[in-house]
Amino acid sequence: MDSKKNYVFELFCIEPGENDIKNEHSLLKALAYSARLWNGSEPTESAAKGKWALFDKEPNITLRILLADTTKMLTNYFETAFIIRVDSPNFDELESFRVRLLRHLSSNLKFNHIRILSDDVSTHVANILYPEINSVENLLRRYLSKFFIQRVGLSWWETTSTRIMQEKANTRKGERRDEISSMVDMDVALVDFDDLGELIYKQSSGFNNPDKIISKLLSISTLDELAHLQTELQGNYTKYFKEFFQDKQFEPRWKELYRIRNKVAHHGTFYKHDLERGLQLTKALSEVIEDAESAIDGLVFSLEEKQAIRNATIFAAQQEADNPKDEPENFYRGGLQGLKIVGKIRLPEAPPDDIITEDELLDELESAQSSKYNYYVGLKWFVTTYLANRGFAVSPTYSLINILMDTGKVEKYEVNSPEGYKVTAIRIAEPED
Repeated sequence: MDSKKNYVFELFCIEPGENDIKNEHSLLKALAYSARLWNGSEPTESAAKGKWALFDKEPNITLRILLADTTKMLTNYFETAFIIRVDSPNFDELESFRVRLLRHLSSNLKFNHIRILSDDVSTHVANILYPEINSVENLLRRYLSKFFIQRVGLSWWETTSTRIMQEKANTRKGERRDEISSMVDMDVALVDFDDLGELIYKQSSGFNNPDKIISKLLSISTLDELAHLQTELQGNYTKYFKEFFQDKQFEPRWKELYRIRNKVAHHGTFYKHDLERGLQLTKALSEVIEDAESAIDGLVFSLEEKQAIRNATIFAAQQEADNPKDEPENFYRGGLQGLKIVGKIRLPEAPPDDIITEDELLDELESAQSSKYNYYVGLKWFVTTYLANRGFAVSPTYSLINILMDTGKVEKYEVNSPEGYKVTAIRIAEPED
């Protein structure tokens, strides 16, 4: 701690239960004679110029007492009230002394009303913890944006967040009308600390085809085959979040830091152990998030996971269109379920008109390839112009093309445009001989 700083702990104490405490001197005696309060030492008394004080040189603590004027109170008149101010350059000593002082005033001297006026110990702890908590919070915001945009797509917020989160972000965006926020996507920057944690530890997945599971179970005849099925049921999405977050105790650590963070935000009382634990948590959580971010590029989704993510995106868009904004949060989502990867989504029998099917996409791609627009079909042009002009939603189309590339029905390649830059193009894959 800063050895040059003088820490202050100040109390307003009203109406002692001990009848003989009527002035500064009587309170001074009641405090000076407590061996437990002073850890067995004997403080020096002082009453210079009508100011009553106690000094203890060993821990370097000074306690001053001032009789407060209660004669001008309009209601609830109290005869006796004191302001007690404790000063010390020794953080550790004052941190423990204030607890002993409060215990003595409350339990032994029976003060009916005690208020904290100043608590430099708590303020000092909060000032150290706040930038660390803010840093790890922003680190998670950065991670969420990078992971979900790179691995899921631009519609990740609508797919993953709850209705409450979305409404919260929309409301706050309307309240923060500044130049920067008007030019960027602010969604994840506008939700709360606990919302950020929810977006991580509520991610879940399963297997998207129950009939396939039953069929495989019936065909299993060896333990090796059973082990293989168990591995297959746990997709890369699940294993990624388990390895980088669940196995590293992200959820309990984040929730514990959330409680400390709330004390910082709402001027709570802090102890030395809060500072130590807060710094431990911020350091550990920062390492967890940084490790997870470093593995984003190496994560490869299975075909089933890609299909499930596409279904989740379609489902979220359907529910947004079908349900008015004033429906309760759980109307279509039973709380936050994450991206509902693999098997958590059941689409209606008939998809909306603007969701392109596999057959439609292949027919449209064949038509685009046969046209005289160009000697290639640019991926971006095909999705955002050619198909979008026909009323097909952009995001589900991109994900379907990704799936069709995995299944070998569509292939991606690069060509040099007439303008001289490289363009990503697609075409229907040639059947293998």
